[in-house]
Amino acid sequence: MEDVFITGDHIISPLGNTSLENFSRIMHNESGIQLHHSPDIHETSFYSSLIDEETVSEIKKRIKNSDKFTRLENLIIYSIQTLIESNSIPLDDKTLLILSSTKGNISLQGRNTQFPGERVYLSVMGQVIQDYFKHRNSVVIISNACISGSLAISVARDLLQSPQYERAIVIGADEISKFIFSGFSSFQAVSPEPCRPFDSDRSGVTLGEAVASVYLSKKPKEGAFLIEGVGSFNDANHISGPSRTGEGLYRSIEQAFKDSENPDPGFISAHGTATLYNDEMESIAFGRANLLDIPVNSFKGYYGHTLGASGILETILSIHSLHNQMLIKSMGYFQQGTSQALNIIKENSESNIKSFLKTASGFGGSNIATLFTKYNS
Repeated sequence: MEDVFITGDHIISPLGNTSLENFSRIMHNESGIQLHHSPDIHETSFYSSLIDEETVSEIKKRIKNSDKFTRLENLIIYSIQTLIESNSIPLDDKTLLILSSTKGNISLQGRNTQFPGERVYLSVMGQVIQDYFKHRNSVVIISNACISGSLAISVARDLLQSPQYERAIVIGADEISKFIFSGFSSFQAVSPEPCRPFDSDRSGVTLGEAVASVYLSKKPKEGAFLIEGVGSFNDANHISGPSRTGEGLYRSIEQAFKDSENPDPGFISAHGTATLYNDEMESIAFGRANLLDIPVNSFKGYYGHTLGASGILETILSIHSLHNQMLIKSMGYFQQGTSQALNIIKENSESNIKSFLKTASGFGGSNIATLFTKYNS
C-alpha cells in the first residue's frame, strides 16, 4: 500500500478557530463545555460545547454570498477555504473532497427557513459544497455514526491508492440541534454535568459541536504524520449498545497493528464518551489487546462528543500533542471507573513519543482503530 500522510489541519470549535489556538487552550486546561439555556435545543438548561453565534457571524463575513448557506455549511466552507489557503492545495481533478457528518443540516427539520426541505439530505449538502468551490469531483459523503470522522480518513487513504488522485481534504462537521439532543436524551445518555470519561462517577455524554479538517497527501513534508495502519470491524451486538466483550474494537486494533510495520503507540486517544457501557467496552478491548499500560486520554471533557467531527478533531489534537511532546490529561477523570485498570493520563506531562492510536466506536456496532506515526525525513 502506498503511504499517505496528514500534512495540514484546521479546527473550528468553542475553543478557537485554528488548530494551534485549540491546542493551546486545552494545554491550559480550558474546556468548551458550559451550561446553556437554549429552548431551540432543549426546554431546560443543559451542558454542551457550542460554537457561539458571534464567531459564526464573523466567519460568515469571509464567505461569499454567505446568506445562501446554512450555519453548518458556512463553517464547513470556511474550514476548507482556510485549509486550502494555508497549504496551497490545488483544487484540481487530483484532489478529493470527503465530508464526514452524522446529521448534516438536520437542524433545519421542522423549522420555517429560506432553505428547501431537501437541504437536510447529506448528498444535497455535498453538492452545495462542491458547487461553492466549483470542484469537478463529487464530494464523497461518509456517515457511519460516531466513527464517521476516523472512517473518512480511512476511506481517503484507500482512495489515494489510485493513481487518479494525489491528495484529499477530509472534513468532519456536526452541530447540536433539538433532534440530536432529543435522540441522546431518549437513551438517557446525556450527563447532567460536564462529562467525565472513564471516571467511576461518570453519568453520561456531553454533546458538542465542531468542524475539523485535515489535508492528506502522498507527499510528506516536515511535521507530517503517516497513516500507518487501520482496522474497522462491526461487532453486530445491538443498534445502540456496544459489545460486552469489546469484540469489534479489539479486532479493529488487531487489524490496525497487522497493517503497520512496527506498531508501538505511545498513547491512545480513546473514544471515551463517558457513558457506562462505551467506556467499559473500550477498557475490555484495550485489555484484550494488551494495551493497559499505554497512557490513555479522552478529549470529550474539553469538547463534548462532536459526533461526525470527533474522529478528525481528536486526531488533530493528538498530532499536536506529539508536535509539542506533551500528553494531555483526560479532563474529568479522578478514579478508575472501568473493570480494566486503564493508564489514564491524569496530568499534562512531557513525553517524546512518535506514534499514537486513535479509536472510535459508534451506534450500530461500528468500531475503528487507526495508528499514526510521525514522519521522519
